[in-house]
Amino acid sequence: MIFRHATDRVALTASNWIHTGVLVLNASYEALDEIGADRAVVLVTSGAAESIADHEPYFPIRSKDLEIALPETIRLLRYVYIEHTVLVHDESRATLAGVLRRDNHRCGYCANWARTVDHIRPRSRGGPNTWSNLVACCAPCNSAKADRTPEEAGMRLLWQPKAPDHLAKRQRRVWKQLATT
Repeated sequence: MIFRHATDRVALTASNWIHTGVLVLNASYEALDEIGADRAVVLVTSGAAESIADHEPYFPIRSKDLEIALPETIRLLRYVYIEHTVLVHDESRATLAGVLRRDNHRCGYCANWARTVDHIRPRSRGGPNTWSNLVACCAPCNSAKADRTPEEAGMRLLWQPKAPDHLAKRQRRVWKQLATT
């Protein structure tokens, strides 16, 4: 099932709120997963979780005897041990759009605006399309580096490219929200 994030600007109705995604945090405030709003409401009303952040604007979920706000983020009240597995790792295949998003469209060599990516180890020398071998790159740097390694071209990477953490951005937002309360 595909969930709609709370940041998507679709007006919620009685028939579509159930498809809204809700971030689930462990008791330690570590991001675990995203679940459907219907499951999140069940966890909150059963006492297994608490709402940390409610959907804006306020959207009520009503039953005969109860009304709660549609949660955007919930926290489990009991710690759940989850064996951490890496879904995406440094040697996973990467895409142009994914690398540009990861690097915030900043060139890995000069930090200027980048619209393309560079293979650190060139493709002509067997360089793969992986997260650790691709970096956002502006056209002048890409031309200057050409078919060489950064060392051969006399260029230095500003950061070491790594695979993105799919929940890290949402986790940082939760920590920021908690710091302001």
